[in-house]
Amino acid sequence: MTAFKSYLYQVRSYHTDASQRLFVHQILNFLQDAAHNHADGNGFGQKQLESRDLFWVLSRLKIEINELPVQDDSLVLNTWVKSINGSISEREFSIARGEDVLINASSLWFCLSGKTQKPAKIPEEYTKIMIPYSHSATKGGTEKILVDNPMGKNSTGNSIEVKYTDIDMVNHVNNAAYMKWVTNEMSMFNYPERQVKSLTINYLEQAFLGDPIMVSHFEEASQLFVHEVRNMSTDKVVCRIKSTWR
Repeated sequence: MTAFKSYLYQVRSYHTDASQRLFVHQILNFLQDAAHNHADGNGFGQKQLESRDLFWVLSRLKIEINELPVQDDSLVLNTWVKSINGSISEREFSIARGEDVLINASSLWFCLSGKTQKPAKIPEEYTKIMIPYSHSATKGGTEKILVDNPMGKNSTGNSIEVKYTDIDMVNHVNNAAYMKWVTNEMSMFNYPERQVKSLTINYLEQAFLGDPIMVSHFEEASQLFVHEVRNMSTDKVVCRIKSTWR
């Protein structure tokens, strides 16, 4: 097995918005698909961990966007494992169109116990075949979002309920669904007129079918927004996203 793996993606019409640019949440779908294919195909993915009552969960994601792909673009997505430490593994991504690198991303994953829902050490039988390569695709890698939210500056927000199509293979909300919710809430503020530059995403809690959710944001600085996805039944923030825009 090599440290790097490349996957080909074609941007279809149903991946894009009215401007024919790739939906931001679709980037997350491509990254997730490549991560699963790489891990499952090389013996340390969800298919293998299920036999040990373990599963991977995405904790943090950082995405740097030089340019959004457009309809009919042919993309090459490279991915590799950056590090392995106890229950944590870092994974990197790079998306190119020809010679042009359009998107770079870094991610941090936890191995969780299906029984306790708490971090569990990645079994040695898997770490032996993961072959880390220490290069980081983004500047500084994944980050924890620190929030200083002045009172009264939140948007009105969108109230939603987790639906069946939001759920993934391990029965909680898919990571791309949070980005779709945030994009829909931002569309009230001329989202199509903006171009996203970078995203930092912290997945803080799991959300499940039927959970009542509130999505809101505030502008921390010019063209820099902090988005919160809150479970209204527990009053806990389940996902926090920081976005910068051109």
